[in-house]
Amino acid sequence: MPHRLILGIDTSTHNCSVGLVNDGEVIGEKSILGKSVASENLIELIDKLFSKDIKFSDLDAIAISIGPGSYTGLRIGLSTVKGLAMPRNLPVLPVPTFSVLERVAQTEWNENLLLFIKSRRDIIYFTASIKGKRFNLSPQIYYDHFDIALTKYPKISVIVGDCKFPIDNSRTLYIRYPRGDYVALTAWYHYEDLLPMSKPELEPEYFTSLELEKWNSKDRMKYS
Repeated sequence: MPHRLILGIDTSTHNCSVGLVNDGEVIGEKSILGKSVASENLIELIDKLFSKDIKFSDLDAIAISIGPGSYTGLRIGLSTVKGLAMPRNLPVLPVPTFSVLERVAQTEWNENLLLFIKSRRDIIYFTASIKGKRFNLSPQIYYDHFDIALTKYPKISVIVGDCKFPIDNSRTLYIRYPRGDYVALTAWYHYEDLLPMSKPELEPEYFTSLELEKWNSKDRMKYS
């Protein structure tokens, strides 16, 4: 592959994370955990990745976790990336958030996994990562109550996501977050697939236009 230095950014959850990948190798990662931290800390975290040996001007592209996730977080992340990329005409590579979370989880578990990111209350975005199945850059995402997700995948015992939920003793839930270094790494491996999506009108992917599983009208009023 051609030489590429890629900055990766993830603001889809409460974990604001940035990372640098050079020729397929992670060479830096910074993160800060907390509610609404991206607006105050993102630029500072990015600055800390660079040095006199590796400068921002050396970048070939910036990759951003594009969603789903926090509405505000995704907006802050993408607007920051556009502001950094446009003056230098750098490509902005939109990486699906669940492909990032899957890479993070697969560094620890070599088995079937249920992956999720909280939306609000007990509503989550979720998908399954199946052992031995070829990596999917854009996995199918569902949107429903946490207990419905458990019902959909009754044989998966390892749950990985960005917050706690009560579960029975037959399963285990681990809190893990998408990370900026894995955003950059995914973008490095799938550069040619993501490059055509780098456009000025790029928007976060909230999945509002997809035919996702919908909760009934009673629940819709309850969780509004």
